[in-house]
Amino acid sequence: MDQKRPLAPALIGRGTVSNFRDMLRALETIENAEYRFVAHGEVIDEGTTALVKLMADPESATLIVNGCLFLNVASYRYLDFDQNEEGRWRFTLYGDDSTLELIHVPDTSEEGDTGRPHLLTDEEVPDFGSLILLDDEDDEE
Repeated sequence: MDQKRPLAPALIGRGTVSNFRDMLRALETIENAEYRFVAHGEVIDEGTTALVKLMADPESATLIVNGCLFLNVASYRYLDFDQNEEGRWRFTLYGDDSTLELIHVPDTSEEGDTGRPHLLTDEEVPDFGSLILLDDEDDEE
């Protein structure tokens, strides 16, 4: 047992990741966020959004529309995560001359509020493929 295997990174409390799987796992801990999108040093948009879809797809765009975030980690080179001065989790995604900063907004509902981020589960994400199929069936009538 003289040979030791290489260890995977361990990032606790803060870090930088570029692997899509690691980026997805970090981001699936948020449901709602304050966001700020900066391109070429200029703030383009900011507001509050709900994370609706999280993916790593080289053919899809990252979209923030109607208060919903469809986040594609393939739109970015790497992600930094840490806690800000208020103790809220901050995720900054870096693209080419752009950044998307997401600051976790804790769930304010009384039921089950632990003050911690919650994992985004498949049950919470709408199945848009099924919705489109159902909508197409209605058009045939």
